[in-house]
Amino acid sequence: MMVSISLLIAGCTTTNTGASATPSATTTPAPQTVTVIDDRGMTITVPYPCKRIVFLVENAMNTMYAIGGADDIVGIGDIWMPQYKEAFFRAVDPDYNATLKISTSNGADLEALAKAKPDLVVLWSADWNDKDTKAISENLHVPVYGVYLRNFSDIYKQHRDFAKITGNEQRGQQVLDTMNATMKKVTDVTATIPDNQKPTVYWMWGDVYGTAGLHSSTNDLINAAGGKNVLNNWNNDTKYDEHPVLTMEAIQALNPDVIYMWYNPKLDPKDVMTGDDFKAWRNISAVKNGRVYELNDPFLDDSMTSRLPLVVMKIAKNINPDKFASLDLNKEYDAFFVSVYGVHYPGYAKA
Repeated sequence: MMVSISLLIAGCTTTNTGASATPSATTTPAPQTVTVIDDRGMTITVPYPCKRIVFLVENAMNTMYAIGGADDIVGIGDIWMPQYKEAFFRAVDPDYNATLKISTSNGADLEALAKAKPDLVVLWSADWNDKDTKAISENLHVPVYGVYLRNFSDIYKQHRDFAKITGNEQRGQQVLDTMNATMKKVTDVTATIPDNQKPTVYWMWGDVYGTAGLHSSTNDLINAAGGKNVLNNWNNDTKYDEHPVLTMEAIQALNPDVIYMWYNPKLDPKDVMTGDDFKAWRNISAVKNGRVYELNDPFLDDSMTSRLPLVVMKIAKNINPDKFASLDLNKEYDAFFVSVYGVHYPGYAKA
């Protein structure tokens, strides 16, 4: 992973435009730009340092907070489950309440975006030609950075990109160092678990029968935590999709050791183990052995942010409890939040 991360930095370059080859002492410094490549492979060039950025995707905004760019955020899109998150946002960004809020419910609000006067808009997008990217580029003539996180390397690259464009390279590296050191506390242990002793994991998205494919960042989570995606044992080509959908018969045949749920406000592990709607799951090993877990905090457990190593820790402690019996999650959470965000966890008091 670290090799791929090191290679990804090659996509970031800083250039001077319009500068004389031999400027005199009185020459006005030329405007600077910085160029990065987004997750879609699109080249994005913005003023350097970039100080007016709109985030229409909140996990990327979390990255911006981590690398010290709170003052560079001039617009914010819709926040999912804000009751879990806004206390933190206010703690790390005193201007959060006053920052322009931009609706994305029916596509990006171009009128509100124009008021923000951004140098860059960041949104979730897998396609250069999606309607929001085209509308922003063609009507506002503002570059758009498309976020589409498929693996751990994409998450680390995002930190490098945002640190680069804002001139916070040193801080960005500090955050990555903390992330790597925290992750290593888990992977140094899970790397020693023999493959035949790793529990098989069925990842349960909100649609219950939808799961994490073998080519996904969630598959990386399972592997890093010392588990094995149960789809490795599935004889179906869709197992390589990001979000394959299984039948009940397929899940029963795969018989996972563990079921791990993404946060679901309508469903808890107890429902899966004892609920009337889940009678067909009763003979699955994970259910019989009470090994159904949940990422139950949509803020803390957002793996598409700097908090990725904390999510890996939580999963590892659940699925390999004997290996991580001495790991104090609350202590690890607090130390990480102090290092990355400058606040304590929980409560978000200034460190």
